[in-house]
Amino acid sequence: MIETILNGLLPVAFVILLGWFAGRIGLLKHADADVLATLVIRFALPFALFLAAATTPANKIIDPGLAACLTFGLMGSYLLALALGFYVFKHDLRTATMQALVCGFPDMAYFGAPILVAMYGPPGYLVVLVGNLVTSIIMLPVTIALTHVMDQQEAGHSGASVMRVIGRSLGGAAINPIVFLPVFGVILSFYQVKLPVPVLTAVDLMAKAAGGTSLFALGLMLYGEKLQINLNVLTNIGIKNFIMPAMMLLGVILFRLTGAPAHQAIITGAVPTATAAAMFALKNNTYTADATSTILLSTVLGIGTEALLIGMFAV
Repeated sequence: MIETILNGLLPVAFVILLGWFAGRIGLLKHADADVLATLVIRFALPFALFLAAATTPANKIIDPGLAACLTFGLMGSYLLALALGFYVFKHDLRTATMQALVCGFPDMAYFGAPILVAMYGPPGYLVVLVGNLVTSIIMLPVTIALTHVMDQQEAGHSGASVMRVIGRSLGGAAINPIVFLPVFGVILSFYQVKLPVPVLTAVDLMAKAAGGTSLFALGLMLYGEKLQINLNVLTNIGIKNFIMPAMMLLGVILFRLTGAPAHQAIITGAVPTATAAAMFALKNNTYTADATSTILLSTVLGIGTEALLIGMFAV
């Protein structure tokens, strides 16, 4: 059990700390993390997801129960945080939406994928693939649309253009490499298209950069961030690190998942908040301090939470 935990988490913690240390001694700047993040999100991770999908039998990819479970856990946490932010904390719609994104958007690319692959091999990317589709096609367009509603209200315009914003958001998701490459891989798998070995080798060379680079970028992003603890941050931690994995467990029961997919869904739910949530908050000039503090605490706590889950599932 201890060896399994170390295999899953020690490499993750080591590379995150390495990225943080690079920023601490000045080898890289905090802003350099954006370049590494672009490399991961636009190239390495999409190719890793494509490779996982293209080389996995279609009957293992097309799992309605897994898709339903991930949607239930991710969007359930998102909507819970949105309601709390709007009705309990009395935030305006934009701020409540940013809080919802912070609570509902797990760091599947930077944090989750290396752990899942360490435990389950390349099939571990499949959960990241499905979860990424949920966030790209549902969560992010909803976030953009809700913030646009606030923009329209502030400008004194009607909400008639909100549907156009949703349409543009879905269109943007469809042409994003992290969406269309995995979908293309699923299509190849569904039609049993076997790619030539040289092509797979070439794709794999880029795909291998996803795990280490993403964790290093995460550590570099976290360097220099200021920590503040308040009721908002503690609520976010409670939803992201505890309620979301609990909702994934409920989803596992409701949709009758068993074996590795069930374990992978719960592990994904316990993954800390994505750094991309802070980028959205910064772009909207809203909730930035609470978002970055949530990411810091969620990441530290997530290492311990994931260790417990790995130990449980390794038995």
